[in-house]
Amino acid sequence: MIQLQFLNYILNTKDNSLITLNNLDKKYFSQYTTEWEYILNHLKEYGNIPDKETFLSVFPNFELIKVEETPSYLISELFKDYQTKQLTITFNEVRKHLLVGDTEKAISSYHGASEKLNAGVALQCVDILKDTSRYDAYIERTQNFDKYYIKTGFPELDSIIGGWDREEELATIIARTNVGKSWIILKAASAAVEQGLKVGLYSGEMTERKVGYRLDTLVGHIANGSLTHGNNNVQAEYKKHINDLSTKYKGSLYVLTPKMINGPAGVMALRAFIEKYNLDILFVDQHSLLEDDRGAKNPVEKAANISKDLKNLQVMKRIPIVSVSQMNRTKNDLDSDLIDTTQVAQTDRIGQDSTLIIGLSRDKKDKNLLKLQLVKSRDSEAGIIFNYIVNWNLGKFTFIPNENTEEDKKKDYEHRYDKETDKDVF
Repeated sequence: MIQLQFLNYILNTKDNSLITLNNLDKKYFSQYTTEWEYILNHLKEYGNIPDKETFLSVFPNFELIKVEETPSYLISELFKDYQTKQLTITFNEVRKHLLVGDTEKAISSYHGASEKLNAGVALQCVDILKDTSRYDAYIERTQNFDKYYIKTGFPELDSIIGGWDREEELATIIARTNVGKSWIILKAASAAVEQGLKVGLYSGEMTERKVGYRLDTLVGHIANGSLTHGNNNVQAEYKKHINDLSTKYKGSLYVLTPKMINGPAGVMALRAFIEKYNLDILFVDQHSLLEDDRGAKNPVEKAANISKDLKNLQVMKRIPIVSVSQMNRTKNDLDSDLIDTTQVAQTDRIGQDSTLIIGLSRDKKDKNLLKLQLVKSRDSEAGIIFNYIVNWNLGKFTFIPNENTEEDKKKDYEHRYDKETDKDVF
């Protein structure tokens, strides 16, 4: 009935904007394909919707009815009608593959259909000269930071970007091997926990125990080498830290590893993770350790699929997703400390989909001097570099303002860094 209602509304009102602005095509008119194509061709050739008399001369048996529903309702119901039919086709295909034990084809059919099921809505533009509700939103942001942003764990970075955008953030942290990506993403996760949030971390490489030891180092500043190696010199300090954790932090940090789900996670598994624990933010360590639910074999296609699916997941669940990705080596990289989006490994798609990209590098002369660069930022200035002296073993980060001289950095470094007890642990 909805297809008939929609065609009658078009013929009655001669409003072609519903067609052109909602990207409609014949797939939405399975019962009236010929009639729809006639209307569309008439619009393309003559620039208007045909008169009812003209239309009936070609389709004399077409039923004319009175339609009083709004355009929003008609568009919404038209998309629902299409989705219902597509779901029926998809479930039948999935069932057929499962009956013969072909799980891969079943999953592929499911994902192939998912892109066709994006709901549409009638276009409703806003006159931003008359609608000034954004001012109220601005005032609320100045008064309630936690409602709109999640702290990154780096106050200097937050002063520029605000934090992870609670609703529209797909951030990527890039660096080459052994720079400290996993430490940084866990530091960001611990900052979210301190805000009292439900935080999820997919660890594709480390066990939940090792992730726990690193968290203890970052928030309790207990020597990571002693924790991982079982040295009893920190036993009393560690016991007090463990006893205080539940009372000190109101949030939760849920860790998911491949062992818990019998293999690498795909984006479908990450969605289940978000939904089961009602997560406020998800961290993924790392992109290359995810499985492509679509089953692509080519590494570039696989990475692109995963990036696209992560983007769709973020839009669907409306929570920040922060992932780690490898950085490739380029000619520019050999001669400069600056990082750009072309250095994101695997596929350009990751850089395109990301709302924020943070590049990590270590100083060539001092591996404990970490450079954090804002490579891409949708809502702020990109290219800014933040310098930190890091005591990796104790999880301590000391910000070095850019205006400091090299001598100042050296003095600050020598003051805070214990060369005898600290070891670089990864």
